[in-house]
Amino acid sequence: MSEQYDPQGSYDLLDPEGIKIGELRKGRYFEGDWEVGLIDGTVFHYNGEPAGRLDGLTVTRDDMPDQLMTQCQLVRQE
Repeated sequence: MSEQYDPQGSYDLLDPEGIKIGELRKGRYFEGDWEVGLIDGTVFHYNGEPAGRLDGLTVTRDDMPDQLMTQCQLVRQE
């Protein structure tokens, strides 16, 4: 069984190369100090628009114009 996302937890969001691009804190997505999105249920929102989906700890982003359907991983912060 794969680990599931906890909306009350804090996670790093890693790109496909394993580089941290942002973090989730209690469902709110931050890049640096800027809140730029959120996860609502299984929908990832970026800049106020649906921009992907959540499946387990994988966020599939479809908002990046140069890469179709980029998969990022959530890694729980300790």
